[in-house]
Amino acid sequence: MPVSGGPGERISLAAGAEDIGLASMLADLIRQNLEQNPRKGTDFSRLSTAVAMDVRDADVAITLVFSRGSLVIHGGINGAPEIRIRADAENLLALPRVRIVGGLPHLFGPDGRGLRNGLLTGAVKIAGMFRHPVKLVRFTRLMSVNG
Repeated sequence: MPVSGGPGERISLAAGAEDIGLASMLADLIRQNLEQNPRKGTDFSRLSTAVAMDVRDADVAITLVFSRGSLVIHGGINGAPEIRIRADAENLLALPRVRIVGGLPHLFGPDGRGLRNGLLTGAVKIAGMFRHPVKLVRFTRLMSVNG
């Protein structure tokens, strides 16, 4: 199910992913972010990676596969994602609210503190954050509704 995010940008859900609320919600979030902030298009067009999101308390997982200006969201963990985010639903849904300051996530604001504390306590785990920091920053900027 393709969703247009602007000229040359494509977001779609793989077969079976339409039935996963998180997949549809993230497709809509990214599409809206691209429409409301054209600067996010730069990050979208440069992203070439797979990001898995594993929501432990909801027993749901999805994989977002970015390919320089297109995105396909799959149900479950698809392939070997370079970045894997594991969190409960509350922490995962807070991620898009983290403010971006100077191009980076601001970990000292209210939502940023929650992410920072989650990382420190293990409530949020991000595998690949040290191997692929540029991809993670681009993904975070694309997802953020606050910057």
